[in-house]
Amino acid sequence: MTSDAANIREALQQAGSHFLALVEIGILKTFVDFRVFDAIPNDGDISFSELGSKTGAQPALLERFSTFLIASDILLSPRPGYVAHTARSRPYQAGGVSAGFVVHVFNFFLRPMACWPAYFSEVGLREPPNSRKIPLGLGLGHPGLDMYGILDAEPALAALFNQAQARSAGIFSLQSLYSLQWVEGLLDQSEPRLAFCAVFDLPKTVDAARAQLDGKLGQAKLVGGTMFEPLPQEIRGALVYQFRRVLSDFPDNEIIAALSNVRQACGTDTRVLIIEELLRPNRSKFAIAQDIAVFNFGGKRRSEAMFRELTAAAGFHVSGAFHPEDSEFGVLELVRR
Repeated sequence: MTSDAANIREALQQAGSHFLALVEIGILKTFVDFRVFDAIPNDGDISFSELGSKTGAQPALLERFSTFLIASDILLSPRPGYVAHTARSRPYQAGGVSAGFVVHVFNFFLRPMACWPAYFSEVGLREPPNSRKIPLGLGLGHPGLDMYGILDAEPALAALFNQAQARSAGIFSLQSLYSLQWVEGLLDQSEPRLAFCAVFDLPKTVDAARAQLDGKLGQAKLVGGTMFEPLPQEIRGALVYQFRRVLSDFPDNEIIAALSNVRQACGTDTRVLIIEELLRPNRSKFAIAQDIAVFNFGGKRRSEAMFRELTAAAGFHVSGAFHPEDSEFGVLELVRR
């Protein structure tokens, strides 16, 4: 082999890893969509012919796609013409975290990423100037809409997005990190604690939540609206306003606008909590990739210093910062300046 040929082969092998990753996620997502992993028995094997009958798929295509997953050690072929599960393939069955993650990444990262050339051609190599000029809108066929407008226009995708959010809701807890003990002495103890609580979210989200709440949770107020408009009178003057995993979805100028609206509603003793995944110097590659992913929505992950700058512009002072060593998450406590 000539040196030129060897160099070409080496270059292709290096770049080829990206190609292989794209092929793999495409096949995984397709098999999740058509419940192929569910049709494979948990124990034993199945022929491609029978698998085709169970899924409505062409056996020849099933074999072609499965051959790649077999080569990737995701599926197993115990004998010619047959396929079986491995420990790596079962998590892609319906309801599995891995299955949901692959579908989420495909729809909310790969599809808009394919439109990066069109996006950058329009705005230059820049971050989204606002939440309505975003790669996600181009990728899903809704230019001019923000992420939540896109989800309203795509109910099936909205359901998948909400499932992904629900799965990750418990990934971080305030317990043992931030204490709300200071609130206790300021509450009227004759009233149920939940009566002092309110959930403020988009009207559609509030309506869906109201239909599911019962028992003690039903004592909490559910208020519809948007943080980009002055807050409703019924939630003004609260002791605590909490932003949990929402600000990373928006560009800087819109975060300042939202925080400014909250500041106008604050009382003299109000504290505002921001709960987000914070950028750190030695963050993982996965955390860095998540920052790139929210670029598609018009958002980004931010460091404590970046949030300090934004909150100051909205008239707040960071009175406390809480960072667990074993988590990407952190809590910033704000008070009015």
